[in-house]
Amino acid sequence: MTVENKEEIQSDMIAAVDLGSNSFHMIVARMDGQGGFAILDKIKEMVRLRGGLDKKGHLSEEKQRKALTCLHRFGERIKHFSAENVRIAGTNTLRSLKDSEHFIAQANEALGHEISIISGHEEARIVYLGVSHTLSNDQGKQLVIDIGGGSTEFIIGKAFEPIKLESLNFGSVSTTQRFFANNQLNKENWEKANMALRLEIIPIEKAFCSGNWIRAIGSSGTIKATRKIIQELQLQKFGLSLSALYHIRDHMIASKTIENIDLPGLVPERAPVYAGGLAVLIAVFEGLSLESMTVSDGALREGLLYDLMGRIQHEDVRSRTVDKLQRRFNIDIDQADRVKQTALHFFKQVRQQWELPKNAKKLLGWAADLHEVGMSITHNKYHLHGAYILDYVDMAGFSRKEQHWLSVMVATHRRKLNYGVFDGLPNAEKRVVKRLSILLRIAVLLHRLRLDQAVLPGASATFTSLKLSCNKTLLEQRNLLLADLQREQKWLEKVHIALNY
Repeated sequence: MTVENKEEIQSDMIAAVDLGSNSFHMIVARMDGQGGFAILDKIKEMVRLRGGLDKKGHLSEEKQRKALTCLHRFGERIKHFSAENVRIAGTNTLRSLKDSEHFIAQANEALGHEISIISGHEEARIVYLGVSHTLSNDQGKQLVIDIGGGSTEFIIGKAFEPIKLESLNFGSVSTTQRFFANNQLNKENWEKANMALRLEIIPIEKAFCSGNWIRAIGSSGTIKATRKIIQELQLQKFGLSLSALYHIRDHMIASKTIENIDLPGLVPERAPVYAGGLAVLIAVFEGLSLESMTVSDGALREGLLYDLMGRIQHEDVRSRTVDKLQRRFNIDIDQADRVKQTALHFFKQVRQQWELPKNAKKLLGWAADLHEVGMSITHNKYHLHGAYILDYVDMAGFSRKEQHWLSVMVATHRRKLNYGVFDGLPNAEKRVVKRLSILLRIAVLLHRLRLDQAVLPGASATFTSLKLSCNKTLLEQRNLLLADLQREQKWLEKVHIALNY
C-alpha cells in the first residue's frame, strides 16, 4: 500500500459526492475534531445528466457513458475510504430515472461506494445544513433558495435547524429544455417561462414569501454565476436584486440566441443552461416578493459533509427522525424496544451466516421502532398502513432506498408472508431484506403477549435455515407461542428458509 493510500483510509478523512442534474461534484476533507473540517480536494465535472433524459425517463447511452467515465475518476480518489466516511447523493435526475437498476449498479461499482438517491425534501434539508454552516446565523429566520438542474429547493430555517422545506420540480436544465429548446432568447419565450414558473410557485408563496423570514440566501451554480455576472457588469457590489436580474435578462434578449450569449463572468460550460436558471431566479424573486438575496458558497455537498460528520460522531439525524415518528404516531415505545432488542440480538448471531451488511443493523432496529406505526390508523392490517406511511412520509436523513427497506420490513413483519412485496426491490437487495424481515417477524412473534421481559433465545443459521434455541418447558407452557412458531415454519418454507426450534 502506498503512503498516499495509507493516508486516505485514516478515520478522519471524509468525502461527499453530489450527483446533480447538471454537474457532478466531489469534496474530500479532513475532520478537525472540533465539529468542522478542512477541504483537501474539490472536483467538478459538467456531465449534464438531465440532457440525456427522454420523455419516458430513460437515460441515453451516451450520457450513461459520460457519467460512468466521470464516476470512475471520482472513484479513483475515494475507493480506499471506508464506507462510513463517504456520502454520495443522487438528486432530481436520478430520482426521475426509469429502469435505473443496471445503471445505478454500474455507478456504484465505478465509485466503489453506494449512491443514496434522496427525496426533494431531504435534498432541501441537506442544502440548508450546508448553507447554515457557511454563513453567520444570528439574524433569526432565513430563507434559503437552491436552484439545481432539475429541481429548486425552498427552506426556511433558524440557526442550524430547518423549519419548513419544499422542493419544486423545475431547475436550470429542465427550464431551458422546456422554454428555450429552440435556442431562441426572444421576449415571448421569457414570458412563457415566467408565467409557467409563477404558476408552479403559487402554492408555496404564502408560506415562503417575505415576512416569514429576516433574510434571503441563495446557493447553487445558477445563483453564484449570477452574482459573478452582476459584479462584472458593476450593477451592485454585493448580492442579487430583481433590477439586476432584469438587466441580465434584457442583455440575453439582445443576444437573440443561446449561442450568442456574451455575458462577462459567465463561464462557457454554464451558458447553455443559464437562461432557464435565470428564468427560475426571476420567478422566485417575483413570486416571493424578494428585494435582495445574499449568496452562500455552501450548498448540498457541504451539507453532506456536515451530515456525515454527525453520523460518525453518533449524532445521526435519522435517529431523531424515528423518535419524532414514534411520538407523532403514538407508538408503544416499550413494546417497540422489546422487539428491537430481540431482533438485534438475532442479527448479531446470524449476520455472518446470512451475509447481512453491517449497516443493515440500524435499519432493522429502526424497523422494529416503527413496526406498529400503522396502528394510528387502525389495528386491522396495520402492517400495510404502516408500510404506506413509511414509503411516503418525509423522513429526514433517510434515502429513498432506506425508507423503502423500512416499508418492506414493516409490511411483511406479521401475518402470511406477502412475497410480492419483495418484487419491487433490486435482485441484489431481495435476499438481504427478506432475511431482515424474518428476524423482525420472529422478534414480534416472541413478544406477542407484550410482557415487560427480555426474550433472547439463541439463534444460528445456515444459508437456508434458522434455528432458535427455545426453552422446551416454556414452549410447553405457551401453547399460543408454539402454534405461532408452527405456522411461521410453514410460511417461511415459501421463501426457502427452514425454521427449527
